[in-house]
Amino acid sequence: MTNTNHAHNFQAIERLAAIQQQGGDADSIWSEFERSLTEVFGQRLFTVLAYDEASSRLGRLHSNRLDINPVGGLKRVTQSRWSDQVLRRGEIFVGSSREDIKAVFSEYEMLWSIGCESVLNIPVRKNGVTLGTMNLLGEAGLYDHADIGLALVFAQLAVSPLEDQVHRLRGLEDPDFMEQV
Repeated sequence: MTNTNHAHNFQAIERLAAIQQQGGDADSIWSEFERSLTEVFGQRLFTVLAYDEASSRLGRLHSNRLDINPVGGLKRVTQSRWSDQVLRRGEIFVGSSREDIKAVFSEYEMLWSIGCESVLNIPVRKNGVTLGTMNLLGEAGLYDHADIGLALVFAQLAVSPLEDQVHRLRGLEDPDFMEQV
């Protein structure tokens, strides 16, 4: 699902540009991304992950469900179809069903339990390098007709705030347990 009201979508983009131009803090910026992307694409779960290729880790910067996806959580990046597509090639991933969720997420049962049966993973890149991802999960088939071009516009608006936080991952120690993607 993509909101096809172009004026409404442009207003969401304007809000994101304004908060960054005004020097909003990271929490405010990610909250506005959550609001805007929810209005445009819909979601039950929204997260933002920073990616550090050197350490093969993703670090959670924002989540609208802190009870299940707390900020600061780390994931180990393994060699997979998803990591090749999203992190290395920088291509958007659309998963339509429970099977797609299970193929990508080790925590698929928890995601299913909150009604997440589809996913839109939007890589955020600068100069061909992936800085992280914005991730929307919702009911089955929700993103089948998502406007990928519009998702890429939102990704470019996320470059600056994400870039500011990527370097922090390198200094963090690995926890005892990390989910894998």
